[in-house]
Amino acid sequence: MKLIKILVSLMVIFALIGCGSAKPKTSTATSPKTNTQPQSSSSQTPASQGQTAAADSTQLTAVSFKWIGIDKDQLSPSDLKTDGKPDGHFHLTVPFNQSVAVKSIWIRYSEFGKSFKWGWVYNKNLSVDGYMMAVFDKLGKQILPQADYGYRVDGLTDFDLYISELNNENGRDTFKFEKNQTFNVELDYVTQDNQEKQYTGSVTLTDFKS
Repeated sequence: MKLIKILVSLMVIFALIGCGSAKPKTSTATSPKTNTQPQSSSSQTPASQGQTAAADSTQLTAVSFKWIGIDKDQLSPSDLKTDGKPDGHFHLTVPFNQSVAVKSIWIRYSEFGKSFKWGWVYNKNLSVDGYMMAVFDKLGKQILPQADYGYRVDGLTDFDLYISELNNENGRDTFKFEKNQTFNVELDYVTQDNQEKQYTGSVTLTDFKS
């Protein structure tokens, strides 16, 4: 009988252990991970892109270069002295937006196999490679070559430019102003921060006045 009681007791103990281990397991729901890292947007652009470069404050715009006519005797081809012959007259208006030093002005003609150049250089120690040009300010005063630092101007500036016709100069150069001729002007100057600049333009004698 004792053996039977012991067996019954063991069976009860095993049954109780089995019931304890048969409890259902609670499953924990796993929430999806959220990507917290910022994603690069295709609409983002580097700071350097889309920026417009600052306009050059020394750049000349709206410069006017006009032909006036053959109206006054201001010089000879080789000297800033009158020679009794009227000279070709051009007018140059330059809207400088800062103080500059004008170094030189040149007028060139190159057509039909002929090529001539007239020049004005402010540095009296430099020679003109070509024929002479007379330059006058807006008050009608002639600007004569002087020191080498340049002719100082600031703001809207007007120049009257005179060049001579050529009558067998140097035994070879002959030139007369005629309708439909095209002339090129070059103005060389230096800015306040010592930058060398240049303006070039042209005019055609369509409305010819002699």
